Amino acid sequence: MVRKATSVRDVMESVFPHGYLDHPRYVRELAAGKRKRKAPASVPFDHPPCSAVDLFALMGQILLKSGAYHHVSPEVSSTSSVEMLVVTADQRRAWIRIGRVWRGKSGENLPPPPTELVGHWKALMALADERVFRSSGFTVISRKWWNHVVALFCIADEAALDIGFQSVAPSAQAEFIELPIRIAQKAAKTPGQRRGPYTLSKANPDLLCVLPKSRTANVGCTLRSLSHNLALLPGRGLARAHWSLTPEAAPPLSDGDPEPFNLVILPMPFRIQATAFRAFPADDPKWGWFGVEPHWCPPSERGVAPDGQPNFNSFVDSVLDEAERDCGTIHALVLPEVALSDEVFRALCEHLKGRPGFELLISGLFDGPAPVGPAVRSGNFTGMARFAKGASKTGRDISIREKHHRWRIDRSQIETYALGATLDVNRGWWEHIDILSRSLDVFVLRGGATVTTLICEDLARNDPCQELVRGIGPNFVVALLMDGPQRRDRWPARYATVLADDPGSSVLSVTSYGLIHRTNQTGAFPPANQIGLFRDDTGKATEIQLPAGAHAMCLTLQPTRLTEKTLDGRPDKGDAQSWRLAAVQPVKAPGPFAETIEKGLWPVGAP
Repeated sequence: MVRKATSVRDVMESVFPHGYLDHPRYVRELAAGKRKRKAPASVPFDHPPCSAVDLFALMGQILLKSGAYHHVSPEVSSTSSVEMLVVTADQRRAWIRIGRVWRGKSGENLPPPPTELVGHWKALMALADERVFRSSGFTVISRKWWNHVVALFCIADEAALDIGFQSVAPSAQAEFIELPIRIAQKAAKTPGQRRGPYTLSKANPDLLCVLPKSRTANVGCTLRSLSHNLALLPGRGLARAHWSLTPEAAPPLSDGDPEPFNLVILPMPFRIQATAFRAFPADDPKWGWFGVEPHWCPPSERGVAPDGQPNFNSFVDSVLDEAERDCGTIHALVLPEVALSDEVFRALCEHLKGRPGFELLISGLFDGPAPVGPAVRSGNFTGMARFAKGASKTGRDISIREKHHRWRIDRSQIETYALGATLDVNRGWWEHIDILSRSLDVFVLRGGATVTTLICEDLARNDPCQELVRGIGPNFVVALLMDGPQRRDRWPARYATVLADDPGSSVLSVTSYGLIHRTNQTGAFPPANQIGLFRDDTGKATEIQLPAGAHAMCLTLQPTRLTEKTLDGRPDKGDAQSWRLAAVQPVKAPGPFAETIEKGLWPVGAP
């Protein structure tokens, strides 16, 4: 049996097996007053998609399957290899211009695809029965359609400018994509429905997803190096990144340099007892399960406010107020892995939503929502809340997501952290958590920057979430850990370097002081106090050290504007941001509950 070679048309049909909305049908639906955009039953491909995001998905998959993207190069000399697809300055200017025209104007209907775009489309379809991939020796033939695919991909990327972000000049393409999302989120009845889309395209989500992006890597030769505004991501079955749009009522973007971002790290718990690690031995004598039973925070009980929550809120206020006296408005608070329960986190969100200028709360959680119903379950989660006027009826948007990988504690770690009283050193102990869903949540901050979180092992493992992180290129990645000191020579620093290089994210790893204290108490290692480490795209790594007597550290980050270029040489509009560390200051909480929390206890009762 001879296997039929996959053609360009075959790839297109796999991306849109039920067709897509083209401009002629879009016009007919507008005339009929319909906006449901139900896909047609056939796939004629007579016209390009009317959505730039859909065209991006289609051309991106062809480039990926053919490998043509790594042949792309900007024109650098008068001679080049016949195997290369050289992009000239005239071509780049033309693609930018065509994309700008196709973008359309705010408040208007989608414009028809420009004549030059249609020309590339027709030329591609005339060659659509060509093999999508040819091995070395056949590339001259296959290059007949490469130019058209790259042109259509880059035009779609240019037309998608600012989709997913707040823009001073919104486009018809952006409104076409964002308006249905906002309508759906307003009508949502559950937090899961309000979480944000995992793709902006109508392409087959089991094959690929498309989301906005923040950073364009300046190293490597990958498909993600070929776009500024959109990211081609794997299908939803591997992992999903949920995109949270900027609130409609958010203040407009400033034309000047972005203002500094003051962030407080609160390294709870400050003490961890060995009994917080509970063993669940398995039948196999070489391994077992362990779970975390925190003594520093009560577990969630739906509908029951934890005793001591007002005291804890008062402690947090004292930390933020003290930091604010020194550094001005505090914009964010970060707590490490398994610091809080889901219920305490949500109560803290409610408490902080009225704090002037406060924008972001991130914390690790040791329990979280069950997949169905109002129940909670133990596990390892990250909670992230964005605060902004108009964010929701409650004044904040909250996302809760699960850890992707289990922590394995071995003999070396048991001895380092002095956990031998509860965990047998002769076994390897796996974290007793379910992994039901693999996803990331990406929040847009201040209209033009993005932030996401990783949990411990998620930072170290390449799959599945790092493909999402590299594709989207968030400006700021916060890694929540229960770990030892965050030194430059340890594993979090090494893995942060990877993301700082590609896509250029600034990475902050944060751990509680509890395991650092246990390690210090053994006397086996030099005393340490590094609760965090910050690394940016310049290669600079800064250890965040907690001085004796301090309860928190206040970091000032300066979002710095950059101009980035794609693999074909197209510059962006100069609004890419690198978040860089500008200052670090310790914070000592003067409140009456500081001593209790410093002992690793929940502040129950009167001061």
